Amino acid sequence: MSGGIILIIYIFLAIIGSFIAIGNEQTTVRRLPWITFSIIVLNVLIYFVTFPMVATDAENISKAGAAVQRFLEQNPQLLADDSVREQLIEAGIMTQQEGEMIERQVKRTSDTEAEYKFWLGTADATKLKDDLTTKLGEFKQATEGSVWYQFGLAPNGKWKFYQLITCAFIHGGLVHLVFNLISFFAIAFTLEDLWGRGVFSAFYLTAGAIACLPNLIDPLNVPCIGASGAISAVMGAFLIRLPRARIKLLFLPFAWIRLLFKKKALTFMIPGYVYLVAFFVAQLLSWQIEKRSGMNSGVGYTVHIAGFVYGAAFAGVLRLLKIEEKYIDPKIESKVSFEAAPAVSTALRFLDSADPQAAERALRTHLVKQPNDTNALLALIQVYQAANNFSQLNSAYARLIRVHLSEQDKEAALYAYDSLLSAFPDDKIEPQLPARDWLTICEYLRERQMTREAGVEYERMVRACIADPLAGKAAVQGGEASLAAGDVERALRLFKAACELSLPTSLANRADMGFERAQKILNSRPSWTKQPPKKQDYGRHLDEEEA
Repeated sequence: MSGGIILIIYIFLAIIGSFIAIGNEQTTVRRLPWITFSIIVLNVLIYFVTFPMVATDAENISKAGAAVQRFLEQNPQLLADDSVREQLIEAGIMTQQEGEMIERQVKRTSDTEAEYKFWLGTADATKLKDDLTTKLGEFKQATEGSVWYQFGLAPNGKWKFYQLITCAFIHGGLVHLVFNLISFFAIAFTLEDLWGRGVFSAFYLTAGAIACLPNLIDPLNVPCIGASGAISAVMGAFLIRLPRARIKLLFLPFAWIRLLFKKKALTFMIPGYVYLVAFFVAQLLSWQIEKRSGMNSGVGYTVHIAGFVYGAAFAGVLRLLKIEEKYIDPKIESKVSFEAAPAVSTALRFLDSADPQAAERALRTHLVKQPNDTNALLALIQVYQAANNFSQLNSAYARLIRVHLSEQDKEAALYAYDSLLSAFPDDKIEPQLPARDWLTICEYLRERQMTREAGVEYERMVRACIADPLAGKAAVQGGEASLAAGDVERALRLFKAACELSLPTSLANRADMGFERAQKILNSRPSWTKQPPKKQDYGRHLDEEEA
């Protein structure tokens, strides 16, 4: 029975460990999340700046540790000495469990223990212990001089106060760094927008320190490094502040398989309370399994648990005392707009109170009077995004893009269009814009030398607006952009679509020349690299986009 329960636990942990958070549905923010970006950049910079030093430290520690191990292999009788075992445990070369096991072996017979005590009094034993002490000193010097020891949380209770902060900016490897930062960004920017930069900064730094408490109470024999504790606190805070907000997850094993075959990775949205509670339970179970088995995976489960609990408690206090509503929101609103529309603030409060219908009514009424209020449009987008109403969401984004273009702000229009694409499920991206606005965005992509992206968007526009008079111009320009980017197959499709439309002479000539050029490039390729052209129906909207 117990074996079956353990198996279920392991399967559960394997499933949880196969997912990573890569975003959440609360993508509309009032201000750029500079603190979130700064934390990410700082972690990356510190990793690459310290990488050469860490590599040197690892080599020095490895050499010194190997020297100690060789010496002990040549003189195993030293391990029976209590003081030697204590030195090895303190240095991190031996675990407490290993030391206790050797002690039991020594005490199995009184004769062995008596013989050993006699040998300890000899000059040979004294010299060997002195030699070992020297080698342990070299090992200790190498470890204590390392970057991880100096700026991680130093082991065996030898930590310094500043290390409670610096340890959260040190990582043990590139994979460790990347997965931590992806999980962090997935939800941190939303909390920063809700709490403000000052509160969020203080929360993150204190979270990194509080998460270290388990290692202060029960010190490890190796340095504690990584942002996992602080990131777990962010996850705990998100659970309390936005429990129903959906988190976007990536299924890692499937993603690697898909990557090999150049297909899209498997992503899906799940309510935050489901994923975050599962994450916390997984940490508790993993900690208990390690504790009972005596194994050490090197993962700081107690740090994750402490950080998560602190984050949940922090968010709970803010919510209980209504600090966000009384102090944080008014301060942020006063900074993001000189004339903060009361209707927008009211609508956002309705949305936070899980009343999207009231929020939509307030915003629509306000937009009748002020149709170009971008703050109101962004809030309306948030309402439709929460309801997964993609049709209305598309209309709101189209309206926002039109406002930006009317103000000659093409960069803001492009940013809004990118947000519109991200709002759709990955397997069904179906934007719909007025052809004139869409063409302007595509042309702006070409101006910015983003020719490959321009080709993709031109083709998307042609498929959706094939009956519009501007479709021919878009097809020709898209084909030329795709040729410039080396995407010959896409160029051929677009030029072919243009040739099938009624075009002015100048455009028709460009379409014919482009088609011939693309065809010539494809024909000049080795036969084994050629792929049969895919049939394209530009008279309807395709279910799947080609990337």
